[in-house]
Amino acid sequence: MTTTQFLDLLQNAGEKELLFQYAAGQNVPNAYHITEIKSTHTDSVDCGGQEHSYDETVVQLWLSGTESKDQAMAADKALKIFNIVNSKRALKGDTEIFFEYGYAELATSVYRVSGVEDKGEQVIVHMEVPATVCKPRELMATSLPIAGNGGCTPGGGCC
Repeated sequence: MTTTQFLDLLQNAGEKELLFQYAAGQNVPNAYHITEIKSTHTDSVDCGGQEHSYDETVVQLWLSGTESKDQAMAADKALKIFNIVNSKRALKGDTEIFFEYGYAELATSVYRVSGVEDKGEQVIVHMEVPATVCKPRELMATSLPIAGNGGCTPGGGCC
């Protein structure tokens, strides 16, 4: 999901509760706060020597550990937070949006949106931890050329 798609979701959801589900039946507790919205840029080189450059939006969800709430944050309140951030640092709408969350026994992870469910008075953002990938293999699977190493095979020089 792109940042623009998420902002459209918030706009359309209005006063509905905004819930985040990080595993089947496991939601981020209602007392979460959106504490930071990061616009990140990554420059990297994969094991096959290919350079990559991309941007992402990362939204940090945080719990104080002392609060309890009957209802989660409303989508329109979340949108206000995004608007404040956007007024200070322009968000990149075409970037993929991720959510960073961890608490107590749950190690902090960065989650990708795997789907959205509208449940009437609630909008549930389903999240998943993206798997690591070997980019040269991924590029081969999409038939894009990999320069210099003849592909990602044992002994092929990519890993």
